[in-house]
Order: sequence, then C-alpha cells, then structure tokens
Amino acid sequence: MAHPLKLRVIRNDASPESAVRSSVAAAQEDDAALVRALRAGDGRAREALFDRFAPPVERMLRKILGHDAHTEIADLVHDTFVQALGSLDRLRDASALLAWMQVIAAHTAHRHIRARTARRWLHFWEPADLPDVPVEDLDPHVRDAYRRTYAVLDRLSADDRIAFALRHIEGMELTEVAEICEISLATVKRRIARADARFVAAAKRDPVLREWLEEGGRWTT
Repeated sequence: MAHPLKLRVIRNDASPESAVRSSVAAAQEDDAALVRALRAGDGRAREALFDRFAPPVERMLRKILGHDAHTEIADLVHDTFVQALGSLDRLRDASALLAWMQVIAAHTAHRHIRARTARRWLHFWEPADLPDVPVEDLDPHVRDAYRRTYAVLDRLSADDRIAFALRHIEGMELTEVAEICEISLATVKRRIARADARFVAAAKRDPVLREWLEEGGRWTT
C-alpha cells in the first residue's frame, strides 16, 4: 500500500498535460532567446544553434537521402546551417527553430537530389553497385532491404522522394510533412500517393522488397 504522504504528493502534482505545456513553453522561450543572440552577432549562439539542431538535421537528411549521401552528410549539414544563418531575417516565428531548420534541411536535400540527377544525365551514368549502408551492426537482411529501398527512391522525383521519406521513413504526420515542404495538405497527399504507387510497383518487381513488405518488415534504424 502506498504511503499516505506519497498519495498526497501525487494528487498535488501538476497534470501530465500541464507539464508538457510547461516544457514546450520553455523550449520556445529558449529558441526565441537563441534567435535574439544570433541576430545580435553572438558567436556562442552559433555554436549553441549547431549543438542543439545538428542531430535532428542530420537524422532527417539521412532519412531522405539514405545511402546516397552518407559520404557527404557532413557537408550537407554544414550547408543547412550556412543557409539558416544567412536567412535569419526571414525567420518569422523565433520560437519555432526546429521546424524552420527542418524546412531548410528539406531544401538542402532537394538541391542535392536534383544536382545528383543532373550529374547522372550529364555523364550517362547509373551506379551498378550501391555503397554500403553506414551501420556496421545492422542485420544483413535489413541492410539489403535498406539498400534496395533507396535504389527505388533514387528513381522518384525530388519532391515525391522527400515527401515519401518524411512520411514513411521519418514517420512524420501529414501536417508536419506539409509544413516542412511548404505545400498544402492536399498537395502533400498527392505527392505521397504518387510516390507510394511507384514504390509499391517497383517493390513488387524486386524479390527482396516484395518479401520484406509482405512480412511487414522495416528498414529504418
């Protein structure tokens, strides 16, 4: 039986909902303070921006680009922060830094996909072998499905690929995907539906992906 004092403490504690609201409010105030410091030219604020947002930015870029950019990921993360620092004057909501960084990261990924596609057309080149997935302890079957998945995504347009990856690989809600891609909810639904159809059609022709999907497998880590 719980101690009576413990019961009184539990009853007097704030509700989980109010705790979440307090946490969100604190994070928003931290973001706003960081933006003020950045706009004031505080060098330490640039370090704080990178320390706070480099992990989610890198994660999102990897989810969108997969094997394609693992050797270039540091440069892409750097480009994202350069773009962010150069466009601070266009940041309307200083309390929503993560969402803003995600938008810029999506644009960075989009440019990378378009540039890579242009290079392939220029040289009439299509890679025969995919680079290894940079996860040493990943199950070989998962690794194979992962590599084949991104081989299919390589054939999608940049717009459709980003929407597909954010929705199905990063696991974002449709509204989040729409905000990051800066498009309407209806448009993001059309992009995802189009990408889904192409992905499923290609997966059905691939023995590994077909079996993986039938078994409900996942390739994310």
